[in-house]
Amino acid sequence: MIRDIFSELFKMCHQKKNFIPLAGYFLFLVLCYIAYNTSNSMLTGILSALNPDRAEVAKYLDGFFFARIALVPTFIVLMPIVMATLGGDCIAGEIQEGSLKLYMARPRSRTQIILTKFSAIYASGFIYSLFFSITGFLIGMLLRGLSPVQVLLMPGSVFGSTLAIMTLQEAIFRYCCATLYFSFSLMTLGTMALFFSTLFNRTSAGTLAVVTIYFVSYVAAALPFAGKIRPWLISEVMNNAFLFWMTPLPMGKLYSNLTVLAMYIAGFLLAAVVSFNYKDIR
Repeated sequence: MIRDIFSELFKMCHQKKNFIPLAGYFLFLVLCYIAYNTSNSMLTGILSALNPDRAEVAKYLDGFFFARIALVPTFIVLMPIVMATLGGDCIAGEIQEGSLKLYMARPRSRTQIILTKFSAIYASGFIYSLFFSITGFLIGMLLRGLSPVQVLLMPGSVFGSTLAIMTLQEAIFRYCCATLYFSFSLMTLGTMALFFSTLFNRTSAGTLAVVTIYFVSYVAAALPFAGKIRPWLISEVMNNAFLFWMTPLPMGKLYSNLTVLAMYIAGFLLAAVVSFNYKDIR
């Protein structure tokens, strides 16, 4: 099975469309670089908007601040599209190309095929996550260096405080934890896309279905009267990596989120297995 997973990763690496997110990410970093160099008072302005007395804190915001800022849109906007594309292409893409029948000619069960593709999607998403996180950290370090004391900006409506202070080592550890959390949570979309890929014979259909569900969930979570359903919405549970910046860590909430994510992933994986086993491959 390990050989099959590497074979799936090899096929993903040879699809040019899977490199488009990398180009988009580098474009995002370039825009951030331009913003840093054309607006010297940006950080002070952000802090002043929160509280004029805290503008002096801007001197503590270094390259790691840049990395944390880049992490949010990367994993909330860019990576969901990546995972939807990877999952949506696994089955439907091979049906479009006419290679699925040949792939199934080997002595392997349909369940094994789904599990292999599921593992390849996670491995690919994990690689993307590491690349984006490490690149953002390195670019931030080159731009502004690293401070031994980290000052974190956090929304007061969520945390009850707008600032948190920790050592560089602790901040790096929590940054790594947030990256791992995102790499796992994004498999919710990857598995959902895999399921839709077994239903449709077109890659675009499965990808569009997942992207639509994610952003509808994201918008619904922002509604003021969605308090009761918000903790169960896919986008809300997926994007709760900010919990790692809280002191002390809210372990109960983290366990709850991971349990809900595991339920989503297991449910869609089971649905994908059932759907593919009964699918008529033409």
